[in-house]
Amino acid sequence: MKSICVFILMFVTFTSFSQKEEFTIIVENPTTSVKNQLESGPCWSYATCSFIESELLRLNKGTYDLSEDFFVYYAYIDKAHNYVLRQGETSFRPGGLAHDVLRIIKEKGIIPDQYFKIDYIRNTGEVQEVLSSYLNAILKNDYPTENWMKHYRAILDSYYNPLPKQFEVKGQDFTPVSFTKFLEINADEYISLTSFTHHPFNINFALELRDNYANGLFYNVAINELVQIIDTSLIHGYTIVWDGDLSKTFSANDNGLAMLPQVGINGNNKLNANTPEINVDQQIRQISFERLQTTDDHLMHIIGLVKDKAGKKFYKVKDSEGNVGPYSGYIYMSEAYLKMKTVSIMLNKNSLPKEIKKRIDEK
Repeated sequence: MKSICVFILMFVTFTSFSQKEEFTIIVENPTTSVKNQLESGPCWSYATCSFIESELLRLNKGTYDLSEDFFVYYAYIDKAHNYVLRQGETSFRPGGLAHDVLRIIKEKGIIPDQYFKIDYIRNTGEVQEVLSSYLNAILKNDYPTENWMKHYRAILDSYYNPLPKQFEVKGQDFTPVSFTKFLEINADEYISLTSFTHHPFNINFALELRDNYANGLFYNVAINELVQIIDTSLIHGYTIVWDGDLSKTFSANDNGLAMLPQVGINGNNKLNANTPEINVDQQIRQISFERLQTTDDHLMHIIGLVKDKAGKKFYKVKDSEGNVGPYSGYIYMSEAYLKMKTVSIMLNKNSLPKEIKKRIDEK
């Protein structure tokens, strides 16, 4: 056990550079253009909007650019209630998860990007700090004012463009709710999954993450089964929202490869698609998670499978930091990296292998 822990500590600090790799496409599912979240924190909304846009393409509904800020706005309202009612004994962060977008779709609807955006602020950390300061101020009182949410909403609204009651798309007027019905987006068709041993497999549980403020449930499967689910979904034309750890080990601007090189392989220009990687199993994955060496610091959108010249499998992943890096906003992630650093995924239930879907439906 101790040797495994040291092993993890050594590879999480590895960084390197490489030239652009050549990959052969196994499957690449339709997606919209790469967006840029700038220095803001809502990667969860960008990744999930990209996923929904791909779902609409898959269903031949057309190409849409959905408002990520719409979900961020309503999440801030949900988080404020959660933070105040728990008297500040919980997280109030800009982060969120894919299921937050689905919940807001069910409750509030959806809107195109052109109709609802935050006023231009390069770093939306200002919004977070101002809102947090207000909530902490009212919690200093034994009994917050009856109208605290009214004042909170006024601060929040000052950072966003006005939310229209109606908007036009292709000559037809919609509200956010009617637009959702028009697009036939059913939030109940989607499921979140994870793979950790501190809970039994084949159950739903609230994954212990700082950004799981809504206590969303995740269905727990073994890691090899999670990989099977991802591969099957991609091959059958579906895409996946990926939630995992990126910042401690990897920079998309450097090489565009997310890999777990074995200890002792380092130095400039040594990392490439054929670099030997760590063998990841359920145990080493669990240790990394419980030691907080795997955290949910970024969400992205998996759209395809590729292979390198030697036939090694990689996942094509769409990021939300603009057309940066050697692959213009995309990342190629090895299976080893996926197995170690995936915290959770979200996908369409209909993309699950039949035997797994049946097992989940019976729960």
